Amino acid sequence: MNRKAIEIQNMILPEKGYEKAMKTVVEPYLTARKTETYYERSKGQRSFYIRCLADHPRGVVVISHGYTETIEKHLENIYYFLRGGYHVFMPEHCGHGHSYRLCRNTEDLSLVHIDDYNRYVDDLLFVARIALREFPRLPMILYGHSMGGGIAAAAAARAPELFSRLILSSPMIRPSSAPTPWPVACLIAGMFCLIGKNERYVIGNHPYNGPEQFKNSASNSKARFEYYQDKRIAEPLFQMSAPSYGWLWQTARLNHYLQSRAWRQINCPVLVFQASRETYVSNKEQRLFVWKLNRRKKRMAKLIRVPGTRHEIFNSRAELLARYWYRIFDFSSRKFTVKL
Repeated sequence: MNRKAIEIQNMILPEKGYEKAMKTVVEPYLTARKTETYYERSKGQRSFYIRCLADHPRGVVVISHGYTETIEKHLENIYYFLRGGYHVFMPEHCGHGHSYRLCRNTEDLSLVHIDDYNRYVDDLLFVARIALREFPRLPMILYGHSMGGGIAAAAAARAPELFSRLILSSPMIRPSSAPTPWPVACLIAGMFCLIGKNERYVIGNHPYNGPEQFKNSASNSKARFEYYQDKRIAEPLFQMSAPSYGWLWQTARLNHYLQSRAWRQINCPVLVFQASRETYVSNKEQRLFVWKLNRRKKRMAKLIRVPGTRHEIFNSRAELLARYWYRIFDFSSRKFTVKL
């Protein structure tokens, strides 16, 4: 094992004593380096993001979180990026956490709704350009998980000049609609949107009704799952739990854009992590997206399938995370000889 791998292994929080380590080490470390900010890209629509500054920066990372997630779910990820020498900028997407929501029923904090997936992309790029203005000489990396991975891929396509690397962890190139076939799910969503029912809960979903069970979750680490579960129970703004038909229809539009045009526009190297026990997004669509990127330019993208993992690969046990973060830091710092 080389020196870099040993350093990363020593940095990763173990399962035992995880909550204590988060509260006594990670949270104070982030608080000392964190600034919380609201911005309005459109009048009356306040979006929330944080900026965390590394002690010895060599780059900037913009993090795009997943469906029903918040900044608080990614505190450990932010900590590792800071320790690795990267400033971090992370917004909460529309309909999530502290950011603005589009539902007419303002009291319903459970529903995740969007009118146009481009809103996600525009908001993300707005924060990325704030980071660029502040640190114009540092390379910028875009990291996206799940829904945030699909948004990140679209952002990298829309503004290829901004990003030097794109890292996608279990990206939602297309969500899983099982057991309903995807074309049928899209048809149903489109019909509900057409008749003005776009804010209705997708059938089978419901408002937040209390704690989730670890065995049914997307997490691979019980300690990490319970740490965020406690935060979610205590804060109603974190209790997003179900998609609208409008959200589902917009994921179909996002999928079409990614597979028809976006792969032609991305110019930076791409690293994709795929969970082997995936149930939330389509692994087939991930493989197709990577194949298209490499068809455009050889060695442009690399897909890493992570054995034994559920959807949230970043919420795994320490031994797996050490390998995961070694791959991320190696990819982020490596010099690529292929001109992209």
